[in-house]
Amino acid sequence: MPNNSANWFKQVAQRAEGLGQQRLRVGVTGLSGAGKTTFITSLINQLENHNKGLLSRRAPFDRLESVRWQRDNVERAFPYLESLGALSAQPARWPDSTSDLSRVVIDLRFRPQGLLRKLQSTRQLRLEIIDYPGEWLLDLPLLQLDYGQWCEQMRQWLEAEPRRSLAGPLRDTLLGLDPAAPVDAVQLVDLTEQWRQFLLRCRSEAGLSRNQPARFLQPGSDVAPQMLQFVPLLLANRHSAGEQGSWWAECQARFNYYRDFVVRGFFEQHFRHLDQQVLLVDMLGPMDAGEAALNDLRDAMEAVLASFDYGRSGLLARLLRFRPRIGRLAFCATKVDKVNPAQQRAVQQCLEDLMVDRLADVRHGGVEVRGLPLSAIRATRQEGDALVAGLQGEEGWVRYRPGDIPAHLPQSLQVSSPDLLPLRPPPGLHRSEPFPHYRMDDLIAWLIEGAEP
Repeated sequence: MPNNSANWFKQVAQRAEGLGQQRLRVGVTGLSGAGKTTFITSLINQLENHNKGLLSRRAPFDRLESVRWQRDNVERAFPYLESLGALSAQPARWPDSTSDLSRVVIDLRFRPQGLLRKLQSTRQLRLEIIDYPGEWLLDLPLLQLDYGQWCEQMRQWLEAEPRRSLAGPLRDTLLGLDPAAPVDAVQLVDLTEQWRQFLLRCRSEAGLSRNQPARFLQPGSDVAPQMLQFVPLLLANRHSAGEQGSWWAECQARFNYYRDFVVRGFFEQHFRHLDQQVLLVDMLGPMDAGEAALNDLRDAMEAVLASFDYGRSGLLARLLRFRPRIGRLAFCATKVDKVNPAQQRAVQQCLEDLMVDRLADVRHGGVEVRGLPLSAIRATRQEGDALVAGLQGEEGWVRYRPGDIPAHLPQSLQVSSPDLLPLRPPPGLHRSEPFPHYRMDDLIAWLIEGAEP
């Protein structure tokens, strides 16, 4: 009997230790320009310095014993050290935008509490994040389209301004191509490059978000260049068909490969098993660019959110090994240090006004949604009613008053420009000190709280 009791206690202890090993998969989702690389760099920095910054004042970080960012034995590890090097350079500069896939693995070790404290020495949480170019998200809606439907959609987009003007003669050329005619391989390569340049103009000149195919802008290292040679045939539709060797057959085959292997493979491998999601949105940039950019941002974000699986799985579903769905969504307007602290909540409110219908759908599915105006690294300081900051590419400091942000976004989406400035990182950033920020501690604590360490 004593032996049985000892074995039973050993089994309980082993089971308790197993319960102490937990994994939290967080999807950090954001379109290009939202500051995703800077956000991840700051997140690692805040955790590494959990005993010095604002995190040290709140649970569960009062029980956090150690943090380890893993760089060894992690395939495509996130370039944390390179990002730190950029931020601490003279002069400081923002980390390079993500150009390919990378992984973040952070191990956190907590002291146990409650009934488990006598059975476990520690409780461990592994935080996993995938970093990727923000443009890649914009391809997720392609999973619901065939090539003919995509051609129809591109024709509609190019009929409206500002895309019509930005496309220029390219639109006329694509309208003049007969889908059933034999493909000209040399012309296809040329048109593909023209389409890529058109997407670049849409992004840089008009601040538009929906630029497809996204890998034309950020191809990554896992796609053969020849598979990125296709264009929308504006005379084609879902009923079109073409013989082998036609414009239709060649472009359709490459579109199907792109959709089924590149886009679907990326989604299936990295997004199907998320526990929580952080959605980063640069709201100030589109507000500065105007009504067309805001409309495009709304349509892009609605399409992206529609691609994810939201809703609580519950304890019973987890025990029965049903596939969990995203149970928590942090919805964050980024770079809010560019406006006065008193107006940061207004930026967040305008973002939520823009996405009100889709957020209502997500909440209705039982998802806990938290809205936070966020600055992963604060580049400004307040002096009276003005802000002081350094400008990219310039020395010294400027003192300026940012434009007003409306309390709510008008239905017309017509707002006065907030007159943004290109700010550089603050000086003196170091890995061993928590970076200045707005609300990173709130967000990190909310994420970890959801994992119940």
